[in-house]
Amino acid sequence: MKIYILHIALFFCGLLLINSPISAQVLLPQYSVWEGFTFGSQQAVESREAEERFARFLLGLEHQTPTQQAELIGALLAKAEQNNATARFLTLAEKYLYDPNSPYRNDEWYLLFLQYAATHQLADYTTNPRYLKHYTMVQKNSVGSPATDFPFTTQAGEKGRLYNLQSPYILLFFHDPNCEECQYVKQQLESQYTHFAQQGVQVVAVYIDDEVEAWRKAQYPSTWLSIYAPEIDQQDLYDIKALPTLYLIDAKKRVLHKDARLDKISNYKF
Repeated sequence: MKIYILHIALFFCGLLLINSPISAQVLLPQYSVWEGFTFGSQQAVESREAEERFARFLLGLEHQTPTQQAELIGALLAKAEQNNATARFLTLAEKYLYDPNSPYRNDEWYLLFLQYAATHQLADYTTNPRYLKHYTMVQKNSVGSPATDFPFTTQAGEKGRLYNLQSPYILLFFHDPNCEECQYVKQQLESQYTHFAQQGVQVVAVYIDDEVEAWRKAQYPSTWLSIYAPEIDQQDLYDIKALPTLYLIDAKKRVLHKDARLDKISNYKF
């Protein structure tokens, strides 16, 4: 059974960043949100303040290069490691960067946390099977890499494979007809038909669960390709944390956007 994303503005109860002013200093490279923070205090590490600082830390990453992002994340975990506090920050990384309901969701950043943890063999990572699985899953179909090929069946009963589809761009819409949020995104996609059609985007509605009858009875725009691909779920070919999930790939089947919001894909410079 998949977890469905609720169409909500906030995920965290009383989200700290919404209720707290964000200092402009966060945007300055030389500024550290951890200045004055007592990593050696268990009370401080487990506090609300630590989570607020962590959220601000993530905002600051937006304005850094990929190399700087890796360095800043590494420095944070190194400091936490010195004070036996890595468990707290790996937990926060999972909550903010991997949870499907988080507005901060970002596989690339989460991978940087896990890469440091794996490289340095942090005990809080190596003894937790969940993190070990996450490390494998977030590396699948990463942005810039080839999308994993998979077989499928259309509603008309025809067989095919992802790599046989020929289009300048393919938008994989992983969904369930009975998912309320999926229906919302479907309507949004339909409303943007002209925009996507002009850019040469083929929308492929992908159903991966077991209740095939629900998929067979579902109706889709005639310009879409509706397919059933259970191997994706059975073999963990894609990291589908929740439904709906959107992937944008190009004609060479390279991933341009992974598990992205529709507005981000709509604004992509085709």
